[in-house]
Amino acid sequence: MKKQDALPIGDIISQFISEKNFGQKLDETQVMRLWPRIVGETVNSYTQSMYVHNRTLYVRLSSAVLRNELTMLRNELLTRINAEFEHRVIDNIIFR
Repeated sequence: MKKQDALPIGDIISQFISEKNFGQKLDETQVMRLWPRIVGETVNSYTQSMYVHNRTLYVRLSSAVLRNELTMLRNELLTRINAEFEHRVIDNIIFR
């Protein structure tokens, strides 16, 4: 391989991710990692589990009161989550 044929590893990884359509899944995983920063540690402490399916974030909370409050703040949370990315990752949030 000639030196001019070499590609930076970042370019190779980006190309692989786009060819295999892993981009959305990686973004969804990133949303779950960012959750504590987006909602704060107090809300995160009441979060029991979460997962993403069909661009919908499902969040199980241990407090019914908090669930009702976050339901009212759903649009603001969606805006915060999607602001972390250059494109829309999550379309809806369902609190359980």
